Amino acid sequence: MTAFGEQLAPALTLGDVVEVQIEKLVYGGEGLARYGKQTVFVPLAAPGARLRIRITQCERNFARGVIEKILEPSSLRRQPPCPHFGQCGGCQLQHLELAAQHAAKAEFVRESLRRLGQIEWTHEIPVRAADEFGYRSRAEIKVRRDVHDKVHIGYYQSGTREICEVRDCAILLPSLNRELQRLHDEPALIPYGATRVHLTAGDDATFITPATGEDAKAQEIDAQGTAQQNIAGMRYEFGVRSFFQGNRLLVESLVEEVVGNTSGDLVIDLYAGVGLFALQLAQRFAQVVAVEGSKLSAAHGLANVKANNIANVHFDGLSVEAWLKHKSAEWPRPDLVILDPPRAGAGLTVIERLAALDAPQLIYVSCDPATLARDLKALLSYGYHLDAVTAFDLFPQTFHVETIAKLSKPTV
Repeated sequence: MTAFGEQLAPALTLGDVVEVQIEKLVYGGEGLARYGKQTVFVPLAAPGARLRIRITQCERNFARGVIEKILEPSSLRRQPPCPHFGQCGGCQLQHLELAAQHAAKAEFVRESLRRLGQIEWTHEIPVRAADEFGYRSRAEIKVRRDVHDKVHIGYYQSGTREICEVRDCAILLPSLNRELQRLHDEPALIPYGATRVHLTAGDDATFITPATGEDAKAQEIDAQGTAQQNIAGMRYEFGVRSFFQGNRLLVESLVEEVVGNTSGDLVIDLYAGVGLFALQLAQRFAQVVAVEGSKLSAAHGLANVKANNIANVHFDGLSVEAWLKHKSAEWPRPDLVILDPPRAGAGLTVIERLAALDAPQLIYVSCDPATLARDLKALLSYGYHLDAVTAFDLFPQTFHVETIAKLSKPTV
């Protein structure tokens, strides 16, 4: 066994047992250590800990190891509240105090801006948060039948497609946790051939929706349940397969941060989903144009506009790329553009066309720090200035972080 920190340490090989010191967490939730000049990633590690690890993966630029023994524990470490933590792949950070999770997530964003966007953001990145457990209003539960026809219900084990059976999930809303327990008690609720069950919570009802995971059946599955939630005075409906923010305890704060005190004649809401921001913006702008490429989400968005008796929201069921190319010229210069793209980000083609709108204000809502940094780098090259960066801990106990970046274009 080799002591950690040796500058002339030999190259690591599979099965080596070495000692390392964890410097920090990286996006993905693993601890980062150095062994000589080699970078080593360690799952379930805490910053500052001194560990004995066994090497399980060796690549040209890095290695990965698992903890054999904690030699010196980190002051940031706690006993994970969930007995499945470490086996279940749903959470990565339960072993860290909540304040340490927040600090790590702020650094995930800052490091991505610096490393991928060449943006040195020296200001504070505040992290907005609510309760760390009992928050999740949506979940996809995995299902497998074994050779004896016994039904196994839970989440994928970390790094595998094997199922970790979970009867009690601490991050689910209590109403959904009861439904998860019901599935275990009444497995006949799950039809033969189902590989997953979508759990969805509205304010007045919950939905158990078995599925096979085939995208071709998304519309059929979505139609099996329409949930409703009241958020900031508006009534929203969404289907079990249409996108909607999953943290019931924090979604209203997210809306407040995005909408804020914005106002004007025209706002464009790109990747509008079912209208989470568009409906709120209608109270502050003369005209709202909402653009959403998913037919399922756009249909719910139109229904939400009608249900809330809103007359100044125009929903376009087109991809953002197509709308910017073919439809944006039909509208005057917007006062504000909001974009909330999927994990892949907007991409450079969309950013180029977005910049051509010449909106004086932009708000970018991102669920991936890496693609956010890439897109912000491009926006800054078109003359925009980054004014504020705020993180939202929408998924406590996981490495995921939502980021809101606010930009402006200086007037000449």
